[in-house]
Amino acid sequence: MSNVAGRRSQHPSVRDGAAGFTLIELLVSLALMGMAAALLLQGLAMAGVVAQRERASISGLEEVIAAQRLLRSGIERLRPVTRSDSALPIVELRGTAGILTFVGPPLDRMAPDALQRFRLTRTASGDLVLYSASIRKIDLDRDGSDLIGWTPNTLLRGVRDLSISYLGPARAGLDRGWQDRWWDRPQPPELIRIRIEFAGRDRRKWPDLIVRPRATTNAACRIDALTGRCGGES
Repeated sequence: MSNVAGRRSQHPSVRDGAAGFTLIELLVSLALMGMAAALLLQGLAMAGVVAQRERASISGLEEVIAAQRLLRSGIERLRPVTRSDSALPIVELRGTAGILTFVGPPLDRMAPDALQRFRLTRTASGDLVLYSASIRKIDLDRDGSDLIGWTPNTLLRGVRDLSISYLGPARAGLDRGWQDRWWDRPQPPELIRIRIEFAGRDRRKWPDLIVRPRATTNAACRIDALTGRCGGES
């Protein structure tokens, strides 16, 4: 009897030990699951950051491509309009390292076929802007800093530096090559190069945009005051 009682007295302690060991396993499992969840959340957060950066990179690339396409289209189609305020055949195209002003068809192909004046520049706030105005506006400040009457078309933001160069024949004893000024010439430059640097940690890249205007000095024209087109155009 004593042996049976002894064996019976041992049963509760065995069950208690088994229950305690199972509780420890449960706590360890919960801890491991918590660590796994934390790692999973961290991985998801990192993946979200990477995806956001990729989207920003793609968006920035699309902005650069769109800006280059628009500028290429405008500069390629510029018109060598002869200035009416000069006795010499001077084309209405003036450019410096930071500003380019020229005449060409409207950017919107669905717009009326009246020539526009364009001015490409960088604003003080770092925006790359292509201003436009109808060539019929006689009170427009063509070459100064007054932009009243011009319509701004913002191409890019966050631009730190804009550099424009012009390739053409030698002038004033200079060798033929890239120049940072094209002013009151009888013909457009052979090539126009536009370089841009972005500000700060901006990852966008701007490949050199080099454009050859289709117009030549032989296409110089005077504007018809009624149609806004080159004289002789149909």
